[in-house]
Amino acid sequence: MNRQQVLDRLRGFEGCVSYLYRCTGGEVTIGIGHALADAAAAAQLAWVIAERPALPGEVQADYAKVAAAPKGMLAAKYAPLTQCRLDQDTINQLADADIAYFESRLAARFPGWNTFPEPAQQALFDMAFNLGTAGLSKFPKMLAAVNAGDWQTAAAQCERQGISKQRNQATAALFLQAKSASA
Repeated sequence: MNRQQVLDRLRGFEGCVSYLYRCTGGEVTIGIGHALADAAAAAQLAWVIAERPALPGEVQADYAKVAAAPKGMLAAKYAPLTQCRLDQDTINQLADADIAYFESRLAARFPGWNTFPEPAQQALFDMAFNLGTAGLSKFPKMLAAVNAGDWQTAAAQCERQGISKQRNQATAALFLQAKSASA
């Protein structure tokens, strides 16, 4: 799987945010869609406030404010709630680790992962990153099509609820590209 293409696609759909925000699913998130399980996980990162290291209590306070805020707002709406920021290198490291994690989970989930056309791998990656690998189980017809190499059906069955029309169309287009690559 071409990790640079995956990263570029994630940046386009997830954005790249240096402060805590809530994703569309409601999770407290940082960077390029990196969900944080709790305030303790957030406190493990190298946050700064006006070029000085943030104290753990400051990070936890930011986390609490964002976690208590309504979900579904644009990421920029959460910025005034926080003072802690991550630098681009840390954000890139989190993204690299997330890509490696989800790729390994997909390889474990799909025995034919390494034989799938590149566009199919990228489509599945986008869905797994967005939904979690367990969330893929909500798409049994798509999964059956993927395992059969039926990329046309996979494209028709990959639409997620609560996701932009553009992102759903981009994912379906990747499956259709996989069909062309397999022909």
